[in-house]
Amino acid sequence: MVAGAAAAQGIDLPELGPDDLLFSVLNMDLTADPKVDFYRFAAGGWLDRVERPATEASYNFATIQQNRITQQIVAVVAKAVEGALEAPKGSPTQQVGDFFAAILDVEHRNAQGMAPLQDELDRIAAIASLDDLTRYSAHFLTISSGTILLGGLGQSGDLADSSRYAIYQGPGEAGIKARDVYTSDDNSPRRMAYRAYVNGTLMAAGYDAAEAERVTNLVLDLETALDAVQLTDAEKLDFNNINNRMSFAEAKALAPNFDGSVYLDELGMPLPEEVIVTQPDYFRALSQMLAERPLEDFKDYARFRLINKFATVLSTDFEEPQRALSEAFSGVPTLRPLAERVLGQVQKSLGHPLGHLYVDAYYDEATREKTFELIGYIVDAFAERVPSRDWISDATKAEALAKLEAFDNKVGYPETWIDYTSVEIVPDDPVANLKAVSAFEFARELAKLGGPVVLEDFNAESTLPVTMNASYNIQVNGFQITAAISQPPAFQPDADPAVRFCRFGGVIGHEATHGFDTLGRQFDADGNLRNWWTDEDTAAFIEEAKKLVAQTAETELVPGHAGNGALWVTENMADVGGIKLGYTALMNYLADHPEENVEVDGFTQAQRCFIAWAQLWAENAVEPYLINVAESGDHPPNIYRTTAPLLHFDAFYEAFGIEEGDPMWLPPEKRVNAW
Repeated sequence: MVAGAAAAQGIDLPELGPDDLLFSVLNMDLTADPKVDFYRFAAGGWLDRVERPATEASYNFATIQQNRITQQIVAVVAKAVEGALEAPKGSPTQQVGDFFAAILDVEHRNAQGMAPLQDELDRIAAIASLDDLTRYSAHFLTISSGTILLGGLGQSGDLADSSRYAIYQGPGEAGIKARDVYTSDDNSPRRMAYRAYVNGTLMAAGYDAAEAERVTNLVLDLETALDAVQLTDAEKLDFNNINNRMSFAEAKALAPNFDGSVYLDELGMPLPEEVIVTQPDYFRALSQMLAERPLEDFKDYARFRLINKFATVLSTDFEEPQRALSEAFSGVPTLRPLAERVLGQVQKSLGHPLGHLYVDAYYDEATREKTFELIGYIVDAFAERVPSRDWISDATKAEALAKLEAFDNKVGYPETWIDYTSVEIVPDDPVANLKAVSAFEFARELAKLGGPVVLEDFNAESTLPVTMNASYNIQVNGFQITAAISQPPAFQPDADPAVRFCRFGGVIGHEATHGFDTLGRQFDADGNLRNWWTDEDTAAFIEEAKKLVAQTAETELVPGHAGNGALWVTENMADVGGIKLGYTALMNYLADHPEENVEVDGFTQAQRCFIAWAQLWAENAVEPYLINVAESGDHPPNIYRTTAPLLHFDAFYEAFGIEEGDPMWLPPEKRVNAW
């Protein structure tokens, strides 16, 4: 089906094979002992045979599949570019085609220089007071697809009642999402790399050397100070830390120099009676900084953030700072080809128009039906396991089962696509296009204010139909599995049951477990922040989670760099749940279909289950990438996920006869048995 659709779009995609991490015995090392090194046993053949491309910091099923998706999107966009001139104004074809063409026209971008941002730079120059600065912070939100400058106010589902909206006041974002940059000393390689990036970006924007150096120092100083008063990533995992409700007057008093009423007036939003201030300490510190520092500091900072936000669609002078930063953080010395980078911009800005074209070309209903079949077996397996958990009370088990019953799961694409017809997309101004999309999205959100929460499936950046991801939403209480991830190598619909259930089924089980992990357990069946656990249950769960934190701390990704167990614990818990649910669902499926319970390539379905999981997560990565993940990643790298979850499952040991004393043995008292 995929190959046929590709041909229809004018591109021939090669057939995938073992080198692409389709499940295969060829990817195994049959000389390795599974009791000694299961990762080597499951994936050693692939590791020996397949070289990591120089353009990839990490080569794994996700990069392989993403490259495949990119090829598919190339075909979709190429057809849109070809047809944009004749397509109706506001149609997905016209919008996608012209948006892509505008960024790809580097000759025009280079000729324009900084002119596309001049109106915004003039607006910053005109800032004469803190209220003006607050207004510009609000304005910045509307032109930057919701990027928060210093602080922000906006609406989202109420933590306590997911059916209605609440107004939140949250901290600003930094120029880079790598908090170790701000906590390390000035001579640390990653901080130095970010410093060089800021300086290079300013120089590309036309700053002279002395001014670029001055503003670079200011940016690092300001962002470091603001980062120091934020909650830690681990603290953010407890939603009670951010559910700080207060009257709007109290919120204003908290940060008198960042006036929320001025901010909301600029957005055209009425003043609320109540606001949820996610990080009160941040706003106290921000208000003090606004009083003590010169206004010009914040104007300089706003200029950098503006330039940084739009740099990827300005002149190609900005590419070298981007390349150097990428190399420092990932180890990859070159940027991806421009066309691929532009595709990412199209995806982020026109997710639904592009997604609609993509689904029409590459997604079939048979795949969707088989995915729903997997979901049914996975959820039933979870419901089967809950009563057998002896660490949790009967009352909490009942709540857990009710939450499972209420799961709202979506597959592939939205039933209703968002109508972008009114968005003006032109073929010669990428900055204007980005701002137009941002204004459209903000206006849509503003129109929802005062009504019940409107759920829009497959519309977050992480769940667009063209995004390779599956994601659980705690306030929706359900997961979304995109069209893009529902293809090989992640999902092989025609493979034997073990491969289906313990690869893609394991991914689905992973998402299901998120509803009951450190984050998910804070929300009930209706997606509301409510403690439905007894104190004893909570204490028992925390003890289970500590085992995963300890396992992470004891496993170095590269010498001297283990992962952040407290930050990764939700993902690691979900991986343990994913493989256990995948295996349990497999056994139930085989009971329903005994004719499929057969050995393949000399391995039982139980054995192939665990081999399939480990093979899916095989990874060839460079050290800088693994260090980056260890220092700042919120997910463990694939190489960690190959065997770490398996060690917590008795069925894994039984399948391969692994016993105490074998290197793959994890003592029972260290195994997690939460779900």
